[in-house]
Amino acid sequence: MITFPLFPKIRRWRGALFVLALVAVSCFLSGCASLRYYNVTDFDTVVVDPGHGGHDSGASSRGRPRLLEKDLALDVGRRVAAKLRDAGFRVVMTRRDDRFIPLDQRAECSNSYRKSVFVSIHFNDSVRRAPHGAEVYHNRQGTWELAGRIEDFLSAMPGSERRGVKTARYRVLRKSEGPALLVECAFLSNPGDAKRAASAAWREEAASRIARAIILQRRQ
Repeated sequence: MITFPLFPKIRRWRGALFVLALVAVSCFLSGCASLRYYNVTDFDTVVVDPGHGGHDSGASSRGRPRLLEKDLALDVGRRVAAKLRDAGFRVVMTRRDDRFIPLDQRAECSNSYRKSVFVSIHFNDSVRRAPHGAEVYHNRQGTWELAGRIEDFLSAMPGSERRGVKTARYRVLRKSEGPALLVECAFLSNPGDAKRAASAAWREEAASRIARAIILQRRQ
């Protein structure tokens, strides 16, 4: 009867697989670190993308007056664009009025400009009323520091809280080839946030903070 040293072979294979797994994890982490700490500063164009529009209203507040995300995002986006133009940036808006723009078309607009940063403006929603404050998502293309600065500035506004910088596979972020961020300015599902967002003065302050973060990023 012929026997085969099966178990030693299995142990050797398991050991080899373990080493390969360690190498893969190391490469992945080093790659993530390089993306995380590379910070875009050389840009002269900002693509401002007010979310939703037209038949797509986005989130809405629970009380009265009923606030629609598409209207608030457009208002904040216009204010951000104006401040960036005053600071010398070339600014492109994916929409200037209440119209629907497909997500891929928004990303294509960003991809058509070299040395640009894409900033999508939104307002958040939740099935619970408690969550509040701003959230900032980014696509890791040199945007970690800029996302953090925007989150710092917005979370310092009265009534807000620090929710951290996040990554996500939102279509406009995934399809954007260059630096891209998505800013959730506040939760319309939260009564306090909705009340603040209804104020033009609050939206002006939020826009100022977003624009200031972008301006400071290029001046580094």
